[in-house]
Amino acid sequence: MDMPIELAQYGVAIFAVGGLIYILDRWLKSRGQDDLAEVVQNNTKALETLTTAIQVQLTRQEAKIDELLERARR
Repeated sequence: MDMPIELAQYGVAIFAVGGLIYILDRWLKSRGQDDLAEVVQNNTKALETLTTAIQVQLTRQEAKIDELLERARR
């Protein structure tokens, strides 16, 4: 008569372990999504900074070219 109770306890234990594994899996996946979102956000900021720096350099180069053309025309 003790056997069904022990079997039920094992069933409950297996169900609990399975639930914990499922919750852990979901948590790790959501954490990975958060990390990915942070990486994308950081890369976006870096690209915006790089774009601004390139635009500044192009503006300086254009000004220098205009200055050289003006000297050449004289």
